Amino acid sequence: MSSILLRNVKVYWHGDVVEGSILVENGVVTSISKKENTADLVLDCEGLLAIPGGIDIHAHVYDPEHTDHEDWRSGSLAALYGGVTTLIDMPLRVSVDSVEAVKLKISEAARSSYVNYGVTGGFINDKNYHSIRDLVKHGVVTYKFFTCRPFMIKSEAIPRALRLIAEHNAVAVFHAEDEALIAFREDSLRSREDPLAYHESRSGYAEAAAIMRAGFYAAEISARVHIAHLSSKEGVEAVKYLKERGVKITAEVTPHHLYFTKRDAERLGNLIKVAPTLKDVEDREALWRGLAEGVIDVLASDNAPAPLSKKTGSVWSVWSGVPSLEVMVPLLYTHGFMQGRISLRKLVEVVAENPAKILGIYPVKGSLLIGSHADIVVLETRRARVISARTHHHKVEWNPWEGVELYGAPYHVLINGYLVLERGELVGEPGRGVYVGELCKR
Repeated sequence: MSSILLRNVKVYWHGDVVEGSILVENGVVTSISKKENTADLVLDCEGLLAIPGGIDIHAHVYDPEHTDHEDWRSGSLAALYGGVTTLIDMPLRVSVDSVEAVKLKISEAARSSYVNYGVTGGFINDKNYHSIRDLVKHGVVTYKFFTCRPFMIKSEAIPRALRLIAEHNAVAVFHAEDEALIAFREDSLRSREDPLAYHESRSGYAEAAAIMRAGFYAAEISARVHIAHLSSKEGVEAVKYLKERGVKITAEVTPHHLYFTKRDAERLGNLIKVAPTLKDVEDREALWRGLAEGVIDVLASDNAPAPLSKKTGSVWSVWSGVPSLEVMVPLLYTHGFMQGRISLRKLVEVVAENPAKILGIYPVKGSLLIGSHADIVVLETRRARVISARTHHHKVEWNPWEGVELYGAPYHVLINGYLVLERGELVGEPGRGVYVGELCKR
């Protein structure tokens, strides 16, 4: 269809909610008004809320050597049902430090993804940081750094790599935990095999120490850094401290760190082994406050599922990660907005606007403005959806949110002006998404 009209819809627009219609022509928003326009296809939104499609800047979706975990088809479909219309794929085990590796991911996504897509480079270390020069020419904006196992970069390479990040206005994404503190705590915990022992092995101090180090390196070089998956009150305090001093730093939080605590490991065991680890209730509440106050800029899934067989065994050796794409916007809507922890404005900022700004693609993506790409999600706010591995769209056969009821599941979804989801049912095909790197080639 060259034109689609979303009528009888509540529209998040310029920070307010207005009632009317959204006209989409040739993939672009051309009108938001109360008047009745005509279009090739008219969708009744039944008074539901429309927001810009979510942008997930940290999702492990496609690794050519681990396609039994997730792939572009399953991951993008789960993202679609989680209110996400753009995925930035994060390296999982195979490094993305060559043009060939980037092209492979793009070609697979072009065939199989239901949503828009991008690629993060990494893992950046002392041997491959020069690859940043080549990858930015192909639209890669974000680059993954580890300050700890399993892909730790040597300290002396960090400033040199960050200098390239700054020269190309790219973003260094840090998994920020201090390796020495992790090893120190593990010494006294390795004799235990209960899942709680693992979560106690990585403290908020280990997170904050690494954040401060990355932040001061960035300040010295005037580079942009982004802290992945904040998990602790100490981590939030460190990001706030650096922001107040003008460091070019942003941060994200995941659905699992906003929902679970380490005590849930007593119930779910290895299923919720994640890194950074789950912390206490006060840490979880500090993360919610960090979102509300703007210390944390982005909601990101850190989607990293694995077959159930890889979650079985010793807590110290089983796979770390959970399927989380399908709960993204619904979890934030239900446990954030509906419970009064965050405003609707903040919800849209952290799921769409801020990620787009970090990537340099706002307002073409991440907004509902005249002229923006029509990546639109109409939320089902009247009825809850029960999360279950029996009905989810991830590739794996389990889900840590089994039985959780969430409002705000997608009702209608448009991607680049194509109708992909109608009344919660899949009507589109893969291949409608675009490579967002084309919008930000250096």
